[in-house]
Amino acid sequence: MVKSKKGKEVAKVGNRELEKKELKESKEKEKKKAYPIKIGLEIHGYLQTEEKLFCKCVAGFLKGESSNTKICPICTGQPGSKPMLPNKEAMIKLVQIALILNCKINYDKNLIWQRKHYSWPDLPKGYQNTISGAYSIPCAENVKFGGIRIRECHLEEDPAKWDPETGKIDYNRSGLPLIEIVTEPDFSSAEQVQDWVKKLVLTLSYIKALRKNSGIKVDTNVSTYGERVEIKNINSIENIGRAIDYEIKRQIENYEKGEEQGRETRTFDEKKGITIKMRDKESAEDYRFIPDPDLPVIKLNEKEISHLKRELPETPEEKLEKLLKKFKLEKSDAEILMKNLDLVEFFEKLAEKVDTKKYVSFVTIELLRVLNYNKKTLEDEDVDIRPEHLAELIEQVDKNAITVLKAKQIMNDFVPLSFSFKEKFGKEQMKISPQQLDAICKKVISENKQVVQQIKEGKKEAINFLIGQVMRASERRADFNLTRAVLEKMLK
Repeated sequence: MVKSKKGKEVAKVGNRELEKKELKESKEKEKKKAYPIKIGLEIHGYLQTEEKLFCKCVAGFLKGESSNTKICPICTGQPGSKPMLPNKEAMIKLVQIALILNCKINYDKNLIWQRKHYSWPDLPKGYQNTISGAYSIPCAENVKFGGIRIRECHLEEDPAKWDPETGKIDYNRSGLPLIEIVTEPDFSSAEQVQDWVKKLVLTLSYIKALRKNSGIKVDTNVSTYGERVEIKNINSIENIGRAIDYEIKRQIENYEKGEEQGRETRTFDEKKGITIKMRDKESAEDYRFIPDPDLPVIKLNEKEISHLKRELPETPEEKLEKLLKKFKLEKSDAEILMKNLDLVEFFEKLAEKVDTKKYVSFVTIELLRVLNYNKKTLEDEDVDIRPEHLAELIEQVDKNAITVLKAKQIMNDFVPLSFSFKEKFGKEQMKISPQQLDAICKKVISENKQVVQQIKEGKKEAINFLIGQVMRASERRADFNLTRAVLEKMLK
Protein backbone atom coordinates (compact mmCIF):
# COMPACT_ATOMS: atom_id res chain seq x y z
CA MET A 1 0.00 0.00 0.00
CA VAL A 2 2.85 2.38 0.81
CA LYS A 3 4.41 1.77 -2.56
CA SER A 4 1.09 2.40 -4.24
CA LYS A 5 0.68 5.75 -2.45
CA LYS A 6 4.19 6.79 -3.39
CA GLY A 7 3.46 5.86 -6.99
CA LYS A 8 0.30 7.97 -6.98
CA GLU A 9 2.17 10.94 -5.48
CA VAL A 10 4.88 10.67 -8.15
CA ALA A 11 2.21 10.53 -10.85
CA LYS A 12 0.50 13.61 -9.41
CA VAL A 13 3.80 15.54 -9.34
CA GLY A 14 4.51 14.43 -12.92
CA ASN A 15 1.07 15.56 -14.06
CA ARG A 16 1.48 18.95 -12.36
CA GLU A 17 4.86 19.45 -14.05
CA LEU A 18 3.35 18.52 -17.41
CA GLU A 19 0.45 20.93 -16.86
CA LYS A 20 2.90 23.72 -15.95
CA LYS A 21 4.94 23.04 -19.08
CA GLU A 22 1.84 23.02 -21.30
CA LEU A 23 0.57 26.23 -19.67
CA LYS A 24 3.95 27.91 -20.22
CA GLU A 25 4.04 26.84 -23.88
CA SER A 26 0.46 28.04 -24.35
CA LYS A 27 1.32 31.46 -22.89
CA GLU A 28 4.38 31.72 -25.15
CA LYS A 29 2.24 30.93 -28.22
CA GLU A 30 -0.31 33.57 -27.22
CA LYS A 31 2.49 36.07 -26.64
CA LYS A 32 3.92 35.38 -30.12
CA LYS A 33 0.53 36.10 -31.69
CA ALA A 34 0.67 39.63 -30.29
CA TYR A 35 3.85 40.41 -32.24
CA PRO A 36 4.26 40.84 -36.03
CA ILE A 37 6.71 37.95 -36.51
CA LYS A 38 8.48 37.99 -39.86
CA ILE A 39 10.95 35.36 -40.98
CA GLY A 40 12.91 35.21 -44.24
CA LEU A 41 15.50 32.72 -45.48
CA GLU A 42 18.71 32.74 -47.48
CA ILE A 43 19.32 29.12 -48.47
CA HIS A 44 22.71 28.01 -49.79
CA GLY A 45 23.27 24.65 -51.48
CA TYR A 46 26.37 23.12 -53.08
CA LEU A 47 25.81 22.49 -56.79
CA GLN A 48 26.64 19.05 -58.19
CA THR A 49 29.57 19.84 -60.51
CA GLU A 50 32.88 18.16 -61.26
CA GLU A 51 34.97 21.33 -60.94
CA LYS A 52 34.96 24.50 -58.87
CA LEU A 53 33.39 27.69 -60.15
CA PHE A 54 36.44 29.53 -61.52
CA CYS A 55 39.19 26.89 -61.66
CA LYS A 56 39.81 23.26 -62.59
CA CYS A 57 40.12 21.98 -59.02
CA VAL A 58 37.96 18.96 -58.13
CA ALA A 59 34.68 20.13 -56.62
CA GLY A 60 33.94 17.08 -54.46
CA PHE A 61 34.96 17.01 -50.84
CA LEU A 62 34.71 14.25 -48.25
CA LYS A 63 34.55 14.19 -44.47
CA GLY A 64 37.91 13.40 -42.97
CA GLU A 65 39.94 14.16 -46.09
CA SER A 66 43.22 16.05 -45.75
CA SER A 67 43.01 19.84 -45.64
CA ASN A 68 44.22 21.99 -48.55
CA THR A 69 44.62 19.16 -51.07
CA LYS A 70 42.16 20.34 -53.74
CA ILE A 71 43.45 23.83 -54.27
CA CYS A 72 45.30 26.03 -56.78
CA PRO A 73 46.46 29.70 -56.97
CA ILE A 74 43.00 30.77 -58.21
CA CYS A 75 40.83 29.33 -55.41
CA THR A 76 43.35 30.38 -52.74
CA GLY A 77 43.52 33.95 -54.07
CA GLN A 78 47.25 34.06 -54.78
CA PRO A 79 48.59 37.46 -55.99
CA GLY A 80 48.44 37.75 -59.77
CA SER A 81 46.03 34.82 -60.27
CA LYS A 82 42.99 35.38 -62.48
CA PRO A 83 39.71 33.43 -62.54
CA MET A 84 38.89 31.14 -65.45
CA LEU A 85 35.56 31.44 -67.28
CA PRO A 86 32.63 30.52 -65.01
CA ASN A 87 31.77 26.83 -64.85
CA LYS A 88 29.05 26.18 -67.47
CA GLU A 89 27.85 23.10 -65.59
CA ALA A 90 27.06 25.32 -62.59
CA MET A 91 25.08 27.71 -64.79
CA ILE A 92 23.03 24.78 -66.13
CA LYS A 93 22.27 23.58 -62.59
CA LEU A 94 21.18 27.11 -61.67
CA VAL A 95 18.75 27.22 -64.61
CA GLN A 96 17.35 23.77 -63.73
CA ILE A 97 16.67 24.92 -60.17
CA ALA A 98 14.98 28.09 -61.39
CA LEU A 99 12.83 26.08 -63.82
CA ILE A 100 11.61 23.47 -61.34
CA LEU A 101 10.72 26.27 -58.90
CA ASN A 102 8.94 28.03 -61.78
CA CYS A 103 10.97 31.25 -61.38
CA LYS A 104 11.14 33.99 -63.99
CA ILE A 105 14.54 33.55 -65.69
CA ASN A 106 16.22 36.75 -66.90
CA TYR A 107 17.59 35.32 -70.15
CA ASP A 108 17.19 38.66 -71.93
CA LYS A 109 19.28 40.60 -69.39
CA ASN A 110 23.00 41.00 -68.75
CA LEU A 111 23.99 39.12 -65.60
CA ILE A 112 26.96 40.79 -63.97
CA TRP A 113 29.43 39.21 -61.56
CA GLN A 114 29.96 41.41 -58.49
CA ARG A 115 32.73 41.56 -55.95
CA LYS A 116 31.19 41.44 -52.48
CA HIS A 117 33.85 42.74 -50.09
CA TYR A 118 34.35 41.72 -46.49
CA SER A 119 37.43 41.06 -44.41
CA TRP A 120 37.27 37.55 -42.97
CA PRO A 121 40.06 34.94 -42.94
CA ASP A 122 37.94 32.48 -44.97
CA LEU A 123 37.97 34.78 -48.01
CA PRO A 124 41.56 35.02 -49.33
CA LYS A 125 40.78 37.59 -52.07
CA GLY A 126 39.02 39.91 -49.65
CA TYR A 127 35.82 39.59 -51.67
CA GLN A 128 33.35 36.96 -52.82
CA ASN A 129 32.21 36.65 -56.46
CA THR A 130 28.42 36.61 -56.73
CA ILE A 131 25.67 37.43 -59.23
CA SER A 132 23.82 39.51 -56.66
CA GLY A 133 24.12 42.86 -54.98
CA ALA A 134 23.48 46.51 -55.67
CA TYR A 135 24.18 46.50 -59.43
CA SER A 136 23.19 42.95 -60.37
CA ILE A 137 20.07 41.63 -62.03
CA PRO A 138 19.14 38.26 -60.46
CA CYS A 139 19.53 35.15 -62.60
CA ALA A 140 15.97 34.18 -61.65
CA GLU A 141 13.31 35.83 -59.52
CA ASN A 142 9.68 36.47 -58.58
CA VAL A 143 7.86 33.24 -57.89
CA LYS A 144 5.65 31.77 -55.18
CA PHE A 145 6.68 28.31 -54.04
CA GLY A 146 4.67 26.54 -51.37
CA GLY A 147 2.85 29.78 -50.62
CA ILE A 148 6.10 31.70 -49.95
CA ARG A 149 7.54 34.33 -52.28
CA ILE A 150 11.03 33.68 -53.61
CA ARG A 151 12.75 36.98 -54.26
CA GLU A 152 15.66 35.60 -56.29
CA CYS A 153 17.99 32.71 -57.11
CA HIS A 154 21.61 33.44 -57.90
CA LEU A 155 25.03 31.87 -58.20
CA GLU A 156 28.08 32.58 -56.04
CA GLU A 157 31.32 30.99 -54.81
CA ASP A 158 31.81 29.39 -51.41
CA PRO A 159 34.43 30.77 -49.01
CA ALA A 160 37.02 28.57 -47.33
CA LYS A 161 36.47 26.76 -44.03
CA TRP A 162 37.86 28.75 -41.09
CA ASP A 163 38.17 27.40 -37.55
CA PRO A 164 38.12 30.44 -35.21
CA GLU A 165 39.41 28.37 -32.27
CA THR A 166 42.60 27.15 -33.98
CA GLY A 167 42.92 29.87 -36.63
CA LYS A 168 43.42 27.19 -39.30
CA ILE A 169 41.88 27.55 -42.77
CA ASP A 170 41.02 24.73 -45.18
CA TYR A 171 40.69 25.96 -48.79
CA ASN A 172 39.31 22.68 -50.21
CA ARG A 173 35.83 24.13 -50.50
CA SER A 174 36.96 27.66 -51.43
CA GLY A 175 35.47 28.43 -54.84
CA LEU A 176 32.82 25.71 -54.84
CA PRO A 177 29.69 26.78 -56.77
CA LEU A 178 26.75 27.69 -54.53
CA ILE A 179 23.13 28.36 -55.34
CA GLU A 180 21.50 30.95 -53.08
CA ILE A 181 17.71 31.10 -52.84
CA VAL A 182 16.38 34.21 -51.09
CA THR A 183 12.79 34.38 -49.82
CA GLU A 184 10.66 37.31 -48.76
CA PRO A 185 9.91 37.50 -45.00
CA ASP A 186 6.63 35.61 -45.46
CA PHE A 187 7.08 33.01 -42.71
CA SER A 188 5.55 33.49 -39.27
CA SER A 189 6.65 30.37 -37.33
CA ALA A 190 9.46 27.85 -37.02
CA GLU A 191 7.15 24.97 -37.98
CA GLN A 192 6.14 26.73 -41.19
CA VAL A 193 9.81 27.28 -42.10
CA GLN A 194 10.74 23.65 -41.42
CA ASP A 195 7.88 22.26 -43.55
CA TRP A 196 8.73 24.63 -46.42
CA VAL A 197 12.45 23.80 -46.39
CA LYS A 198 11.66 20.06 -46.44
CA LYS A 199 9.45 20.61 -49.48
CA LEU A 200 12.16 22.69 -51.20
CA VAL A 201 14.90 20.10 -50.58
CA LEU A 202 12.64 17.29 -51.86
CA THR A 203 11.81 19.24 -55.03
CA LEU A 204 15.47 20.02 -55.76
CA SER A 205 16.41 16.36 -55.21
CA TYR A 206 14.32 15.50 -58.29
CA ILE A 207 16.78 17.29 -60.58
CA LYS A 208 19.89 16.15 -58.69
CA ALA A 209 21.24 19.69 -58.82
CA LEU A 210 22.66 19.75 -55.28
CA ARG A 211 25.66 17.80 -54.13
CA LYS A 212 24.65 14.60 -52.37
CA ASN A 213 25.26 14.45 -48.60
CA SER A 214 26.52 18.07 -48.46
CA GLY A 215 23.33 19.40 -46.95
CA ILE A 216 22.28 23.04 -47.06
CA LYS A 217 23.31 26.13 -45.10
CA VAL A 218 20.54 28.51 -44.13
CA ASP A 219 20.80 32.14 -42.96
CA THR A 220 17.59 32.94 -41.11
CA ASN A 221 16.31 36.50 -40.71
CA VAL A 222 13.94 37.02 -37.77
CA SER A 223 12.18 40.17 -36.59
CA THR A 224 9.44 40.72 -34.03
CA TYR A 225 9.95 44.47 -33.57
CA GLY A 226 12.62 46.94 -34.67
CA GLU A 227 15.40 45.68 -36.94
CA ARG A 228 15.81 42.15 -38.24
CA VAL A 229 18.38 39.74 -36.84
CA GLU A 230 20.27 37.34 -39.10
CA ILE A 231 21.27 33.92 -37.76
CA LYS A 232 24.12 32.57 -39.91
CA ASN A 233 24.88 29.14 -41.33
CA ILE A 234 22.34 26.83 -39.70
CA ASN A 235 22.96 23.38 -41.16
CA SER A 236 19.94 21.23 -40.30
CA ILE A 237 16.16 21.55 -40.46
CA GLU A 238 15.88 20.69 -36.76
CA ASN A 239 18.33 23.44 -35.79
CA ILE A 240 16.55 25.96 -38.02
CA GLY A 241 13.42 25.44 -35.94
CA ARG A 242 15.26 25.57 -32.62
CA ALA A 243 17.15 28.75 -33.56
CA ILE A 244 13.99 30.55 -34.73
CA ASP A 245 12.01 29.61 -31.62
CA TYR A 246 14.81 30.82 -29.33
CA GLU A 247 15.34 34.06 -31.27
CA ILE A 248 11.63 34.95 -31.25
CA LYS A 249 11.48 34.36 -27.51
CA ARG A 250 14.68 36.37 -26.91
CA GLN A 251 13.49 39.36 -28.94
CA ILE A 252 10.08 39.45 -27.26
CA GLU A 253 11.63 39.28 -23.78
CA ASN A 254 14.05 42.10 -24.63
CA TYR A 255 11.23 44.22 -26.02
CA GLU A 256 9.24 43.78 -22.82
CA LYS A 257 12.30 44.93 -20.88
CA GLY A 258 12.42 48.08 -23.01
CA GLU A 259 15.57 47.10 -24.95
CA GLU A 260 15.84 48.28 -28.55
CA GLN A 261 16.61 45.69 -31.20
CA GLY A 262 19.26 46.75 -33.72
CA ARG A 263 20.42 44.99 -36.89
CA GLU A 264 22.89 42.29 -35.97
CA THR A 265 24.31 38.95 -37.06
CA ARG A 266 24.15 36.03 -34.66
CA THR A 267 25.21 32.38 -34.65
CA PHE A 268 23.33 29.40 -33.22
CA ASP A 269 24.97 27.29 -30.50
CA GLU A 270 23.24 23.96 -31.02
CA LYS A 271 24.59 22.47 -27.77
CA LYS A 272 23.13 25.26 -25.62
CA GLY A 273 20.17 25.92 -27.92
CA ILE A 274 20.78 29.68 -27.97
CA THR A 275 21.80 32.37 -30.48
CA ILE A 276 24.96 34.39 -29.79
CA LYS A 277 25.84 37.80 -31.20
CA MET A 278 28.72 37.80 -33.70
CA ARG A 279 28.67 41.40 -34.95
CA ASP A 280 26.43 44.25 -36.02
CA LYS A 281 24.79 43.44 -39.35
CA GLU A 282 26.43 44.88 -42.45
CA SER A 283 24.39 46.89 -44.95
CA ALA A 284 24.68 46.59 -48.74
CA GLU A 285 26.95 49.66 -48.70
CA ASP A 286 29.36 47.91 -46.31
CA TYR A 287 30.00 45.20 -48.88
CA ARG A 288 31.11 47.79 -51.49
CA PHE A 289 29.66 45.84 -54.46
CA ILE A 290 31.50 46.53 -57.71
CA PRO A 291 31.37 44.68 -61.05
CA ASP A 292 34.29 42.25 -61.42
CA PRO A 293 36.47 43.34 -64.37
CA ASP A 294 38.02 39.85 -64.62
CA LEU A 295 34.73 38.05 -65.29
CA PRO A 296 32.51 38.32 -68.39
CA VAL A 297 28.89 39.39 -68.44
CA ILE A 298 26.61 36.33 -68.57
CA LYS A 299 23.69 36.10 -70.99
CA LEU A 300 21.55 32.99 -70.73
CA ASN A 301 20.52 31.23 -73.94
CA GLU A 302 16.73 31.06 -74.43
CA LYS A 303 16.90 27.94 -76.64
CA GLU A 304 19.03 26.08 -74.12
CA ILE A 305 16.62 27.09 -71.34
CA SER A 306 13.71 25.68 -73.39
CA HIS A 307 15.66 22.45 -73.93
CA LEU A 308 16.37 22.10 -70.20
CA LYS A 309 12.71 22.77 -69.41
CA ARG A 310 11.58 19.90 -71.67
CA GLU A 311 13.96 17.52 -69.88
CA LEU A 312 12.71 18.36 -66.38
CA PRO A 313 11.15 15.46 -64.44
CA GLU A 314 7.71 15.69 -62.92
CA THR A 315 7.63 17.48 -59.57
CA PRO A 316 7.01 15.56 -56.33
CA GLU A 317 3.42 16.86 -56.28
CA GLU A 318 2.83 15.62 -59.85
CA LYS A 319 4.32 12.22 -58.98
CA LEU A 320 2.12 11.94 -55.89
CA GLU A 321 -1.01 12.70 -57.88
CA LYS A 322 -0.08 10.11 -60.51
CA LEU A 323 0.58 7.43 -57.88
CA LEU A 324 -2.80 8.07 -56.28
CA LYS A 325 -4.89 8.36 -59.45
CA LYS A 326 -3.16 6.20 -62.06
CA PHE A 327 -1.77 3.46 -59.84
CA LYS A 328 -4.53 3.65 -57.17
CA LEU A 329 -2.03 3.41 -54.29
CA GLU A 330 -2.75 4.16 -50.65
CA LYS A 331 -1.56 7.62 -49.73
CA SER A 332 0.97 6.27 -47.21
CA ASP A 333 2.65 4.11 -49.90
CA ALA A 334 2.52 6.93 -52.46
CA GLU A 335 4.21 9.35 -50.06
CA ILE A 336 7.05 6.89 -49.37
CA LEU A 337 7.69 6.52 -53.10
CA MET A 338 7.51 10.21 -54.03
CA LYS A 339 10.18 11.15 -51.48
CA ASN A 340 12.84 9.62 -53.76
CA LEU A 341 12.90 10.15 -57.53
CA ASP A 342 14.95 6.99 -58.22
CA LEU A 343 12.54 4.91 -56.14
CA VAL A 344 9.38 6.23 -57.79
CA GLU A 345 10.85 5.82 -61.29
CA PHE A 346 11.87 2.25 -60.38
CA PHE A 347 8.27 1.66 -59.27
CA GLU A 348 6.86 3.05 -62.53
CA LYS A 349 9.05 0.68 -64.59
CA LEU A 350 8.06 -2.23 -62.36
CA ALA A 351 4.39 -1.34 -62.87
CA GLU A 352 4.77 -2.09 -66.59
CA LYS A 353 5.31 -5.77 -65.75
CA VAL A 354 3.44 -6.66 -62.52
CA ASP A 355 0.46 -5.64 -60.40
CA THR A 356 2.30 -3.07 -58.29
CA LYS A 357 -0.79 -2.14 -56.27
CA LYS A 358 -0.93 -5.72 -55.00
CA TYR A 359 2.82 -6.01 -54.49
CA VAL A 360 3.78 -2.41 -53.61
CA SER A 361 5.36 -3.59 -50.32
CA PHE A 362 8.13 -5.26 -52.34
CA VAL A 363 9.30 -1.71 -53.14
CA THR A 364 8.19 0.43 -50.19
CA ILE A 365 9.30 -2.10 -47.55
CA GLU A 366 11.50 -4.88 -48.89
CA LEU A 367 13.62 -2.98 -51.41
CA LEU A 368 14.19 -0.14 -48.95
CA ARG A 369 15.01 -2.69 -46.22
CA VAL A 370 17.69 -4.31 -48.35
CA LEU A 371 19.17 -0.97 -49.42
CA ASN A 372 19.19 0.45 -45.89
CA TYR A 373 20.80 -2.69 -44.48
CA ASN A 374 23.63 -2.34 -47.01
CA LYS A 375 23.78 1.45 -46.49
CA LYS A 376 23.14 2.02 -50.19
CA THR A 377 20.68 3.92 -52.39
CA LEU A 378 19.42 3.25 -55.91
CA GLU A 379 21.44 6.20 -57.21
CA ASP A 380 24.79 4.89 -55.95
CA GLU A 381 27.14 4.17 -58.86
CA ASP A 382 27.95 0.65 -57.65
CA VAL A 383 24.27 -0.34 -57.27
CA ASP A 384 22.37 -1.83 -60.23
CA ILE A 385 18.99 -3.23 -59.22
CA ARG A 386 16.79 -3.75 -62.27
CA PRO A 387 12.99 -3.56 -62.20
CA GLU A 388 12.72 -6.56 -64.54
CA HIS A 389 14.56 -8.78 -62.05
CA LEU A 390 12.22 -7.83 -59.20
CA ALA A 391 9.25 -8.25 -61.57
CA GLU A 392 10.40 -11.80 -62.37
CA LEU A 393 10.62 -12.60 -58.66
CA ILE A 394 7.15 -11.17 -57.98
CA GLU A 395 5.72 -13.20 -60.88
CA GLN A 396 6.95 -16.39 -59.21
CA VAL A 397 5.22 -15.36 -55.98
CA ASP A 398 2.04 -14.51 -57.87
CA LYS A 399 2.05 -17.94 -59.55
CA ASN A 400 2.44 -19.53 -56.12
CA ALA A 401 5.71 -21.07 -57.35
CA ILE A 402 7.80 -19.64 -54.49
CA THR A 403 6.89 -18.33 -51.05
CA VAL A 404 6.90 -14.66 -50.10
CA LEU A 405 9.51 -15.45 -47.45
CA LYS A 406 11.76 -17.06 -50.05
CA ALA A 407 11.35 -14.06 -52.35
CA LYS A 408 12.37 -11.70 -49.53
CA GLN A 409 15.40 -13.88 -48.80
CA ILE A 410 16.45 -13.81 -52.45
CA MET A 411 16.11 -10.00 -52.49
CA ASN A 412 18.79 -9.82 -49.78
CA ASP A 413 21.30 -10.67 -52.52
CA PHE A 414 20.04 -7.99 -54.94
CA VAL A 415 22.64 -5.49 -53.66
CA PRO A 416 24.80 -4.38 -55.35
CA LEU A 417 23.70 -6.25 -58.53
CA SER A 418 20.32 -7.88 -59.04
CA PHE A 419 19.92 -11.04 -61.12
CA SER A 420 17.39 -13.18 -62.99
CA PHE A 421 15.69 -15.68 -60.68
CA LYS A 422 15.19 -18.23 -63.46
CA GLU A 423 18.77 -18.02 -64.71
CA LYS A 424 20.29 -18.33 -61.23
CA PHE A 425 18.00 -20.88 -59.59
CA GLY A 426 15.71 -22.54 -62.11
CA LYS A 427 13.42 -24.86 -60.10
CA GLU A 428 15.88 -25.09 -57.22
CA GLN A 429 14.06 -22.58 -55.00
CA MET A 430 10.47 -23.52 -55.89
CA LYS A 431 7.98 -24.43 -53.19
CA ILE A 432 8.36 -27.86 -51.66
CA SER A 433 5.70 -30.50 -52.33
CA PRO A 434 3.02 -31.47 -49.75
CA GLN A 435 4.84 -34.78 -49.22
CA GLN A 436 8.13 -32.97 -48.50
CA LEU A 437 6.34 -30.61 -46.10
CA ASP A 438 4.75 -33.53 -44.22
CA ALA A 439 8.16 -35.18 -43.82
CA ILE A 440 9.81 -31.99 -42.51
CA CYS A 441 6.94 -31.29 -40.08
CA LYS A 442 7.14 -34.86 -38.65
CA LYS A 443 10.88 -34.48 -38.15
CA VAL A 444 10.53 -31.08 -36.44
CA ILE A 445 7.84 -32.47 -34.09
CA SER A 446 9.98 -35.47 -33.17
CA GLU A 447 13.02 -33.27 -32.45
CA ASN A 448 11.15 -30.74 -30.26
CA LYS A 449 9.13 -32.86 -27.79
CA GLN A 450 9.39 -30.25 -25.03
CA VAL A 451 7.79 -27.58 -27.25
CA VAL A 452 5.08 -30.09 -28.34
CA GLN A 453 4.29 -30.73 -24.65
CA GLN A 454 3.95 -26.97 -24.02
CA ILE A 455 1.43 -26.71 -26.88
CA LYS A 456 -0.57 -29.65 -25.49
CA GLU A 457 -0.62 -27.91 -22.09
CA GLY A 458 -2.29 -24.86 -23.66
CA LYS A 459 0.64 -22.67 -24.65
CA LYS A 460 -0.61 -22.26 -28.23
CA GLU A 461 1.90 -19.55 -29.23
CA ALA A 462 4.71 -22.12 -28.90
CA ILE A 463 3.69 -23.46 -32.32
CA ASN A 464 5.44 -20.43 -33.84
CA PHE A 465 8.75 -21.95 -32.79
CA LEU A 466 7.93 -25.15 -34.71
CA ILE A 467 6.89 -23.14 -37.75
CA GLY A 468 10.23 -21.32 -37.61
CA GLN A 469 12.08 -24.65 -37.53
CA VAL A 470 10.15 -25.85 -40.59
CA MET A 471 10.99 -22.63 -42.42
CA ARG A 472 14.66 -23.09 -41.60
CA ALA A 473 14.71 -26.75 -42.62
CA SER A 474 12.91 -25.98 -45.91
CA GLU A 475 15.07 -22.91 -46.61
CA ARG A 476 11.86 -20.85 -46.55
CA ARG A 477 10.40 -22.85 -49.42
CA ALA A 478 7.47 -24.02 -47.28
CA ASP A 479 4.27 -21.99 -47.34
CA PHE A 480 3.79 -20.30 -43.95
CA ASN A 481 0.01 -20.77 -43.63
CA LEU A 482 0.09 -24.32 -44.97
CA THR A 483 2.88 -25.19 -42.53
CA ARG A 484 0.76 -23.99 -39.60
CA ALA A 485 -2.21 -26.04 -40.81
CA VAL A 486 -0.12 -29.21 -41.23
CA LEU A 487 1.49 -28.85 -37.79
CA GLU A 488 -1.85 -28.21 -36.07
CA LYS A 489 -3.34 -31.30 -37.76
CA MET A 490 -0.39 -33.50 -36.73
CA LEU A 491 -0.43 -32.22 -33.15
CA LYS A 492 -4.09 -33.15 -32.73
